[in-house]
Amino acid sequence: MKNVFEEQQNFFDFLSNEIKNNKLSHAYLIETNNYESTNLLIKEVLKLLLCKDKVDNLECSCNLCNLIENELYPDIRYIYPDGNNIKKEQLLELKEQFQNKSAYDNKQIYVITDATKLNSSSANTMLKFLEEPEENIIAILVCDNRYKVIDTIVSRCQILSLKESIDTSFSEEIKNLAVLLCDKNKGFKNYDEILELLQDKKNMTDLLKQIEKYIFSLLGKSSFLSYNDNQIIKIISIFEKTINKSEYNTNFKLLLDDLLVQIMEV
Repeated sequence: MKNVFEEQQNFFDFLSNEIKNNKLSHAYLIETNNYESTNLLIKEVLKLLLCKDKVDNLECSCNLCNLIENELYPDIRYIYPDGNNIKKEQLLELKEQFQNKSAYDNKQIYVITDATKLNSSSANTMLKFLEEPEENIIAILVCDNRYKVIDTIVSRCQILSLKESIDTSFSEEIKNLAVLLCDKNKGFKNYDEILELLQDKKNMTDLLKQIEKYIFSLLGKSSFLSYNDNQIIKIISIFEKTINKSEYNTNFKLLLDDLLVQIMEV
């Protein structure tokens, strides 16, 4: 088994200290940074939170840990996106389920598997959970990066960020295309060149995902076309919305036009 404890030692050291010092938060936002073993890590987090022996023995494989490993532990609920979003009804159903007493007289935990999919309606419902936390109920929200999650949700969670395990190098093609797309003064002047590089909707979507990662990697580290961090976050959001729109909008040029217009307004 991949040793997530070694790869994410700082993360697990912090969480273990929180448990030992009885300082657990009622809500954690785990920013994965595209960590490739996120699913495995989340299960180990759940074991730490629920198994009393796990903190002192990370290799514990007791019955409780095995139940969690096999997703059979009755006091854990996983919320997955229903289509493109996590819906309000899913959270209301969750709240109703948690009205029941814990089967093991232990903490009850719910895991929002992709917190970026909370829309305005479900986010408002989520806020009520976070603003009025019940004893022994812990929320774990998972996202690839915190800047894609609604601000009011983020502000009510303890943020834990994972160390990246992906190749963070970017080709000159991606860097140059990022400049062509994001220079608000030249976007439409570069239109023909951009169109030739993007080619079609599928290729555009793949390239936008890489460009989004590249721009995200510059946050707080390097300047990008004289944008500040807040503006970079807005551009990341524009790319994310364009990628999501591409799933149901077949007009490639319309998507590109809309993207360039939004960037001009940043």
